[in-house]
Formats: sequence, C-alpha cells, structure tokens
Amino acid sequence: MNDELQKFITDFNAEVVERAMGDGECQGNFKETAFTGLVLEYLEEYGVIENPHLAYFGGKVGKSNALVNGYAINEEEDTLDLFSTVFVNAGEASRISSDDLRKSAEQPVRFFDGACRELHKTMEPASEAFAMANRIYDLKKQIKNVRVFILTDGVSGKKEINPMALPNGIPISFHVWDIERLFRILQSGRPQDEIMIDFIKMHGAPLPCIRVPTDLPEYSACMAILPGELLFKMYDQFGARLLERNVRAFLQARGKVNKGIRATLRSEPTRFLAYNNGISVTVESLVTAILPDGGLGIASAKGLQIVNGGQTTASIYRAKRYDKVDISQVFVPAKITALHPDLLDEFAPKIAEYANTQNVIQMADFSSNDPFHIAIERLSNTLWCPGEQERWFYERARGQYQIAMSAATTPAQKRQFKERTPVSRKFTKIDMAKFLNSWEQRPHIVSMGGQKNFVMFMQELREARSKEWVPDDRYYREMIAKAIICRQAYRIVSQEKFPAYRANIVAYLVSMLSFSSGGRFDLGMVWERQEISQETEDLLRSWSHIIIEGIIDSSGGKNITEWCKKEVCWKGIKDITELTLPDILPPELQSRTVKTTGWGSKPEEKRVNILPDELEALARCKRVEAEEWMRIVAWGRETGILDTGQRKLVSQMGNRAAEGWKGDLSGKQALEARKILNLAEEQGGPTGTKPL
Repeated sequence: MNDELQKFITDFNAEVVERAMGDGECQGNFKETAFTGLVLEYLEEYGVIENPHLAYFGGKVGKSNALVNGYAINEEEDTLDLFSTVFVNAGEASRISSDDLRKSAEQPVRFFDGACRELHKTMEPASEAFAMANRIYDLKKQIKNVRVFILTDGVSGKKEINPMALPNGIPISFHVWDIERLFRILQSGRPQDEIMIDFIKMHGAPLPCIRVPTDLPEYSACMAILPGELLFKMYDQFGARLLERNVRAFLQARGKVNKGIRATLRSEPTRFLAYNNGISVTVESLVTAILPDGGLGIASAKGLQIVNGGQTTASIYRAKRYDKVDISQVFVPAKITALHPDLLDEFAPKIAEYANTQNVIQMADFSSNDPFHIAIERLSNTLWCPGEQERWFYERARGQYQIAMSAATTPAQKRQFKERTPVSRKFTKIDMAKFLNSWEQRPHIVSMGGQKNFVMFMQELREARSKEWVPDDRYYREMIAKAIICRQAYRIVSQEKFPAYRANIVAYLVSMLSFSSGGRFDLGMVWERQEISQETEDLLRSWSHIIIEGIIDSSGGKNITEWCKKEVCWKGIKDITELTLPDILPPELQSRTVKTTGWGSKPEEKRVNILPDELEALARCKRVEAEEWMRIVAWGRETGILDTGQRKLVSQMGNRAAEGWKGDLSGKQALEARKILNLAEEQGGPTGTKPL
C-alpha cells in the first residue's frame, strides 16, 4: 500500500478519534458518527454536497432493514442526498466487499421509500431521525432526484453502482466515497500543490486563443472559448483547487443566477455561450503553440485559477456528473490573465471582486487568501496560550495541520508538535464562523449550516469593517475565548445526551449566554484559564434543557431543524423568563476589567463590580425591538408621562436597538430604561414586548 495513503489513514483516524472523544466516549457508534461528520464537512467544502445533517436511523422499514447516517437537501428542495456509512475502523486500507457495498446502497433507498409513506409517525419526535423522515415526507412531491452516498474508511474495488428509478419515476444515483477517493480529493487540495493544465493531453490539441495586443509590465492577457467538456475535465481532475481564489462557498447551484445556468444547461445547451458572461482565469505562465491554420493556441498553463466563474464551472460539472446532461454543445468565453507570482495575491482578489457582480453575496468570501484569514493564521502561529506551552492552530486551508505535522521528521519532534499543538486546538474557517456568530447572537444563522453561516459571517464582517482593518492580538484572544465557550458548551450538551439537535442547542445556548451577560462576560478570564468556570458550566447545563424545550414548544409542530433557522425562533428563546442568571454570578460576570486614564498618567486596569440586577436590566432592554422603543417615545410625548430626559434615553435605546446594540450600554442606563418600560406597562402604554 502507498505510504502516503497509509499515513493519511492514520492521521484521518486520529482526527476521528479526537472528535469521538468530544462526545465523552471513543467506541461504537460515536466513532462512526464522528467519521461521517468529518467526511460530510470535506464534501461540503469541496462542493460535492450542500448543507448536510447528521441523522442516524437503523431499523426495519416493513420487513427489510434500512440504515441512513445523514441527509442533505439542496436550495431548490428538489434533490435529496442520503448518506450511508460503512465504518471498518481498521486503521488501515481494508477492502470492502461488494456485498457490503450493495447492502449499504440498498438500505437508504428503503428508508426513502418508507419516509415517503409516513415512517416518521412511528418515530420518537425528539430525534434527528424523525426530523429527517418528516422533512422528506413534507417534500416528497418536490423531490426530483435522490443521490445515495456510500461513505467508508475502507477501500472499495467497485467505484460505480448502476443508477435505478423508483416506481414513481424518481431517479436514484449512487456515489462511492472510499478512503482512497477521500485521500485523492484532500491531497489535491493541499495549498502547496501547483495546478498544471496540459491542454494538448486534456483537450487533444492546443486551446485556440486571441492575444490581447498589450505590452504591459504587470500582466498579459488573451481571450479563448472553453468547451464545456474541457471545463468539466479540469474540474473533475482538480476540483475546488481551481477555485482557491474564488468564492468556494458557492459551489452548488443556488440563487436566481445559478438556477438560470442550470435551466439553460438542461434545456438549451446550445444557447449557453450566448447567455453566459464567461469566466475570468489567472495563470502564472502560459506556453503557446502555433495552430495548423496559423493561429495561436495555449499548449499548457501553470498555476491556473478560476477567479470568477465558480458558479458556471461547478454548474457544468454537476450537470454532467449528476444530472447526466449532454454538454457537448456547451461553450464558455474566458478571459485569461497571466500574472507574475508576486502579483497574484494583489491582482486575483480584485479581478474576482470587480467581476463578481452577478450575486451580491459572492463578495463575502474570497477563500483562504482573504487578508482576514491570513491575519488569523499569522496570529495563531505567534500567540501562545498563557504559560507558553501550547497554542491554537488555524487551518486556513484543508490539510495544513497534517502538513505542519509532517514537517516534524523524528518521533520526538512529532510528539512535541502534538503536545504544543493538539488536534483539540485546531479550528477551521467553518469552525471560526460558528464560534463568532454564536457569540454574536445569531444562532438561527449558525443553524443554517457550516457553509451558509460562513458566507453570512464574512459578508457581515465586510459590511461592518473597513477594507483596511485586520484582526489584532485582542481580537484573536477574544475569538479563542469564544471558541473555548462553544466547544465546552458542546461537551456539556453531549454529556446531557440529548437525542437530537445538539448543534442547534449549542448555538442557542452560547447566544443566550452572550445575550444575558449584556457584553459584560469576561472573555479575558476565559483566555487566561483556557476554560470556563464550573459555575458557568453548571449554568449552561441547566439552561440547555430549558432551551430545547423552548425551541420545541415554540415550533408549533414545525420541523425543528428548519425552525431553528428562523429569527423568530431566537426571539422566542430570548423571552423565556426561566433563562435568568443566578443571584451569585459566575466568576466571569462578578467583575469586569476596564481601562481608565488620568491626566498625565498611563492607562491602567481596575476591577468594577457588576450587579446581577444590572445584567437583568440589560437583557430586558435588549429584548425590545427598535420600533417598540420609538412607540414608547411617541406615547410618552403624547401623554406627557415621560419628560424630555426620559424620552431622550428611550430614543437612544431605539437607536442602539436599530444598530444591533453595538457599543457599551452602562448598567445605570439599563436600569433607568427598565424603569421606563415598567412605567409604560403600568400606565397602559407600549409594553416593550409587542406592538399595540
């Protein structure tokens, strides 16, 4: 067996074990679930699937066995993906028999058939399996395609399984992802690898082009028409690596633009060239050749990147690979810019930014080369945890952790690397967005899934910060504190053994902690200790049960997974009166560090006590919408009950609410504003909870 493959299996298995241990155990179904979750993350990042959910079902459907480990539904809600895991847990490349593969392919089909026949009515409502079956039943008339993915840590000699169709005509395709295929896709994604396109080998001849008549020192350019088949082959071989400088979160057919691309490919492929704006490509260098007719052609390209056109590329790939569309008459215009390697990081993002006007949200993420991500990586490499013995590792691009560990050549060096940079302190872009958006009180967005949450996080970051802003040491330390809170919250929720919706509970739990603390939670203390206090842990543990009950009760029988994605769900959780802070506050809330300055003296720090009543007042104020504060201002003016100073304070509260409560709100202000809310309620005015 290939030594590189065995090393990959060993490292991959170590990460699976680490994840399984996060659930408090490391055996049986825990490792299988951890394996499935990790693979789904990779497949989502590389554009193979969209918004996956872990959900285990194993049992009888009728008289036959059925088994599913998870599911995903696309944006248009017409394609269902079902995941079936064959977990060997051998630690080496073990062969999977054809019989095991066949059973693994058949059982999700049985589950789908049962789900369409009200299988959910036989299940426990508070389970992920129920949510999966119920969601399929609700969409059974909309689903037009079913894809079954067999995920295995073994090696399958059979890579393809013939498609089939159900009696109702819905086509089912099968896709085998064994450890060898995972190894290939992850190897191809390593940032140090360089993409070399040999057009003569891949296309059969040099690609005809027209050189742009310029003589500029920074770049040269040419125009070409790419056959759809060639673009398919390029993506099939190199995958998401082609889009490393593009918007990697948009690898599925989404939105109005992508729906148009998809529809044209299916029904009017010959018109694709006329309708499509084309793609923008950057390369480090080109090798040209003279064509038989005397024209110019591109023989090969080094360092090729599609910086605009990720939607077009992925849509063409998906159309042929999964929808079996004939793309022989599909052609795509391409602008190819050859840049010096030193200018790539400056030019490529700008080309992508100025070209990406089809969909506003595309501006949100320019992958791992965005300055924000580069700065976070730098900070993770230079800032050590207190005690200088360990540090966190930011995996800006998939595979960087393993590459860094591979740089350690001796057993002692490897041991030292693992001790200083344990897997438990590794985090990705997707992880970071979950940590930060949970603390920013956006649990409904976090519940939308890793990629969507990441894109919305980046979009908010771009809107809230100037282009010149980069994270500093303080930002990084506070971010790690939020990461610690989220990961320890997940550990707590796992220990409580909730049967379903753990990720949703964690997002809402962390958001509620942030909300209730009114911006007063001492993140610096968490950074210094690298853990939360026992008192905060106890609080989260008790709140977790109240939160899931609140989510289920407020759903009104709706699908819980979908309900958690709604902002109204979050508003309902904030209004639960049982979610209050204890009389004796956790250490992180007992006092607060602030900066003070005196004339002629340097800044110093001092501790300021925080009163529980102030925190309650802060939470009460933040529950009130901006419109309601404005109603209170109008009511106070019309009735004369509120004086000028009170109306001014209420107006300030409305402005803060409209801005998302940015900045600091003092305890004194919150207490006074709460008095006004109580007064309005007593005098028959707006209550601060709902419009009149």
